[in-house]
Amino acid sequence: MNLGGSRARTVDVAVIGAGPAGAVAAEHLARGGASVVLIEKESLPRYKTCGGGLVRRALRFLPQGFELPAQDECRTVELRFASGLSFRVERAEPIVAMTMRSELDHALTQAAVRAGAELRSPCELVGLAQDAVGVDLTTSTGRLRAQIVIAADGALSRTARLAGWSESVDTVAAIEAEIALTVDAIAPFRGIARFDLGTPQAGYGWMFPKRGQLSAGVLSMRRKSGGLRDALQSYLGTIGPRGVVSSEEHGFVIPIAPRRTGFTRGRVLLAGDAAGLADPVTGEGISLAMHSGRLAAESVQCAHFDVRRSCAAYEAGLKREILADRRIARALASLLYHRPKIAQSLFERGGRALCDAMTDVICGERTYRELVFSPRSYLKLLHAHAGARA
Repeated sequence: MNLGGSRARTVDVAVIGAGPAGAVAAEHLARGGASVVLIEKESLPRYKTCGGGLVRRALRFLPQGFELPAQDECRTVELRFASGLSFRVERAEPIVAMTMRSELDHALTQAAVRAGAELRSPCELVGLAQDAVGVDLTTSTGRLRAQIVIAADGALSRTARLAGWSESVDTVAAIEAEIALTVDAIAPFRGIARFDLGTPQAGYGWMFPKRGQLSAGVLSMRRKSGGLRDALQSYLGTIGPRGVVSSEEHGFVIPIAPRRTGFTRGRVLLAGDAAGLADPVTGEGISLAMHSGRLAAESVQCAHFDVRRSCAAYEAGLKREILADRRIARALASLLYHRPKIAQSLFERGGRALCDAMTDVICGERTYRELVFSPRSYLKLLHAHAGARA
């Protein structure tokens, strides 16, 4: 391990983690003229356990001219219940683009490099020390000094710990299988993203088609959930894919609640999973990671690297654009996963309209707040309908 000599390279911003949040932040800052170093602990491209579904609301945060490495595009979403109830939503435009995270993250990182960011990979953060005018970073490839650090290194963020966050992010568990299929066997699954609510209990199973394989998995919204591997095998038995060439399983965690003690500390800003920003209804985190990465970059840029103004703008931006909507989403998730009888009743009464409304949300055409409080809200229509029957 080479920790470098006495002199440290000085930059405007150091971004830790080359996932969607970090790469988008680095690209935006570098394109605006900032000196940026993007630090990634592994060699790129690297495997990342993730379903890889890029929902349409994420597209507006992609760099200009970015060519998405999509393996399939799903214009159809199916939602199924263990009771046999099922719904199908179809749109003219893709609802979800399927990617391999190794390809997506690598492409986003290369976009940041083309914009002028310096990539250090593989490079591991070893130490972090802040003072009144900057941050000293000790890495496995040398020392670095930055005015501001954006930490986007996941739910188990080492940067957050080094910067003084003592609490961990609340997470739930998931497990997925990457299943390689023959060409004929994959054909019936193409273009359809499938979700099975209640498989397992308080969670769902998913099936995403890709170029030559399926990404299938299960997650539980319970913080302490065992038996996920057995639940995955049961789910795969229900799906019944034929022509299996190979299958590889991977477990991972998904943040379900934002950090309680804020998202900035000194000169460090947390983005993406490090901030705990996944969607509590769907468990999807890529779009919110990219959104928060962009917000962090814009806040720093607009404040001209003044740390107090940057942090204040970022906290305010998160509250306005992500957290307010996320609180509504948390309430909906509680109903969906922890009040199954009520959720089943709602879907029995008008599940198609509700699925359409949820599709609007993941496509970025509506927000969760609009879903609940808008005059055209499906939930208000249900409430009125129930009151008329009472």
